[in-house]
Amino acid sequence: MAHADRIAIIGGGIAGLSAGIYARLNGFRPMVFEAQDRPGGVCASWERQGYTVNGSFHWLVGSAPGSDLHEMWRELGVVQDAAFLVQDSFAVWHDLAGAPLRFPSRAEALEEEWLALSPEDSGPIGELAAGIRAFAEADLPMKRAFELIGPLDWGGFLLRNIPFVRALLHWRPVTLGAFAARFHHPGLREGLASLWHPGMSMAFLLMQMGHAHKESAGYLLGGSGGFIARLVRRYASLDGELRTGARVTRIATEGGAAIGVETADGEMHRAAFVVAACDGHTLTERLLRPEEVSPALRDAFAVLRPFPAIAFFSAGVRDRFAGLPASVMGHNIRLPEPIEVAGHVQSRITVQVHNFDPTLSPPGRTLLTAMVSTGFEPWQALAAQGGEAYAAEKTRIIRAVLAALERWRPGLGALLDFADLATPLSFERWTGNHRGSYEGWLPTPEAQAMTVPTHMDEVRRLYVAGHWVAPGGVMPPAAYTGRNAIQMICRDTNRAFTTRG
Repeated sequence: MAHADRIAIIGGGIAGLSAGIYARLNGFRPMVFEAQDRPGGVCASWERQGYTVNGSFHWLVGSAPGSDLHEMWRELGVVQDAAFLVQDSFAVWHDLAGAPLRFPSRAEALEEEWLALSPEDSGPIGELAAGIRAFAEADLPMKRAFELIGPLDWGGFLLRNIPFVRALLHWRPVTLGAFAARFHHPGLREGLASLWHPGMSMAFLLMQMGHAHKESAGYLLGGSGGFIARLVRRYASLDGELRTGARVTRIATEGGAAIGVETADGEMHRAAFVVAACDGHTLTERLLRPEEVSPALRDAFAVLRPFPAIAFFSAGVRDRFAGLPASVMGHNIRLPEPIEVAGHVQSRITVQVHNFDPTLSPPGRTLLTAMVSTGFEPWQALAAQGGEAYAAEKTRIIRAVLAALERWRPGLGALLDFADLATPLSFERWTGNHRGSYEGWLPTPEAQAMTVPTHMDEVRRLYVAGHWVAPGGVMPPAAYTGRNAIQMICRDTNRAFTTRG
């Protein structure tokens, strides 16, 4: 069979490149099809007036040795000779009326500083610190695809990780908003509530803080662009085929099995397997016929809640922000007046001050970025009205963010090189993500307890990878779902899966 070792991979983001790398390591001939003129997907960067805008990268879970995740990043060529910055603070919350509130990365430091600030909150502070430690000690099984882990393997994992399992069962049903409401101190209560979406599970937050606690959530110098460049180099070193500017319009099927993909130029690319590492709704609504979509996958997509769309603010400033400490997530500051952004009312904004990464800006200058939650339909309506209304709304939001920055750092406005805003329409156009959702499904308690199908009986030889089958976003799920897809293909072809090559 001429195409027996061909795998067509739809999407050149983290999941698609990961699938391509593991496919080559296992002797397949993958073709990665990327609709844009360069790979990266959501993990994007772009140039503005001498600055490189870091479009997504904040930290890399598994940056330090000692975990299966770190081994995966090594297999993908990410961590070799990489410069990682480990930050002492997970986040910093600012109230202009008082001193900044730190979220220390280490559980011991968090407990000590917060108890000194608010002894009456000793109960939830102690629970939070204990949860961070429990999640930090988890030994998660990542070497095999979840579908290939048997009952005995899961039993061994449960026995090795009893404290973590107890913590997971306790924290998974608890939302961030509900836990934050237990604090008496207004700074602790508001600071915790503003970290992420209030409806997400505390288990997701504790997982991230657990990695920061054990110094395995470092920032890779170079941000999004540097990260993707490493994946692309690894794939190219294995002679992997990457086609940019190649939008897939259909998954071809025959006899209930995938046989390849068709691109926008009308060309048919035959393959023995297809990995859909693209937007989930594009897969279910455009690339497949309705009868080819698994009811289980369709039901999951109907129940799960996506991350809100975002407007992405960026600015270049002629200042190095000397003395301002770095933090994993950035600095959360209050807006002078709440603003409505396409149906979402914002009273605070988290700004990442990239003074710790000189590769992103000219000498003596600093890149600032911020993600602003927003709706989607209002931006569509503005775009339909014409460029003037759309541009005016962007300008209004940019000015509101700049006003907050000026209040926080007086004089900043006079040092501005540029200020820009990418809207949800920009994200949907660039990444294909449904309604501009930034990271797929929100890790709510319901999502944390749900398994999203990665393959379907309706279309054999098709596997799905990426954030739409791994609720919670961030980078490891994108990579390991691509890895898992190749493990499943190795099983289907009676090959022993390998990570060496």
